Amino acid sequence: MRPILIVHGDKKTQRQVHRILGGTFCPIELCDTVAQAEARLRDSNPFLLVCDHQQMITEHGRTVLARHGVPCLVLMHDPEPDDLSGILGVESLSYLLANPMPLLAEEMSVTVHKLMRRDIFGLEKYLAWGLEMREHTVTDCAQRPEIVDQVAAAVQDAGFGPRVAAAASLIADELLSNALYNAPVDDAGHHFRGDEPRHGPRALDAREQVTLRYACDARFLAIEVTDRYGSLDRKTILRCLAKSTGRTAEKVSMGTRGAGIGLATVYGTCNHLVFNLEPGVRSQVIALVDVRFRPAELSNAVCSFGVFAI
Repeated sequence: MRPILIVHGDKKTQRQVHRILGGTFCPIELCDTVAQAEARLRDSNPFLLVCDHQQMITEHGRTVLARHGVPCLVLMHDPEPDDLSGILGVESLSYLLANPMPLLAEEMSVTVHKLMRRDIFGLEKYLAWGLEMREHTVTDCAQRPEIVDQVAAAVQDAGFGPRVAAAASLIADELLSNALYNAPVDDAGHHFRGDEPRHGPRALDAREQVTLRYACDARFLAIEVTDRYGSLDRKTILRCLAKSTGRTAEKVSMGTRGAGIGLATVYGTCNHLVFNLEPGVRSQVIALVDVRFRPAELSNAVCSFGVFAI
């Protein structure tokens, strides 16, 4: 079995991460620096590199990661939004976990198990067992506002308050809009719905129909949207997320459809954004909103994300 390589200069963090990932029964190798990890990357051929963000964004760290191309899970224990622009520019970056311990353990375990089992789809993996799931299938574009209102009303009625309800409304609307208008492609790969007005009725054939599911376990509210085109790719995702930081040369265009404003807005609204991709078949986006904190406690938070593909 190929190992997981943990690269972190703090011994306490090494022990914590080792303890969490030990539950996968996957071999674990430890290094203090990227320089020490170079030989391990070559000889052990790990299936995942877990790395401190400060080491990853150095010139040496970028060079090593580009050379070996191992999927990289980045840890940000003291997240600062200013660090995001450098992190999102690393080509091998696939996963960013920005929550402090012990919350980090939940996200890290799910990430590694999804990779090991190649079982990546479904919001159930991020929530407690036994919860109530609600589902809507969009068969006409005119249904989008009604479904968005239903999601927001259900969250409000559940007692999570106006902040979470507003976040749920925005996330559901943006993800449905992306799935209905940006996802469809023709045989040449052209996004033939991208320039259409995003309001009014339009009956959807079987492939154009979009599924929205949502649930909450009193920790996270999870909203999942799945399309049947599978046209979303990792490069596009990272470009869109980079735009959300507002510190890149390529800013989000508010007036251009399909320019990344939808995903960037969702990323800035939730606490963990997950992309599950099966090229040419389906794309699934899951937004997790932490309902345990007050707005002031989340004002400077960095959103975690993961990009999984099969």
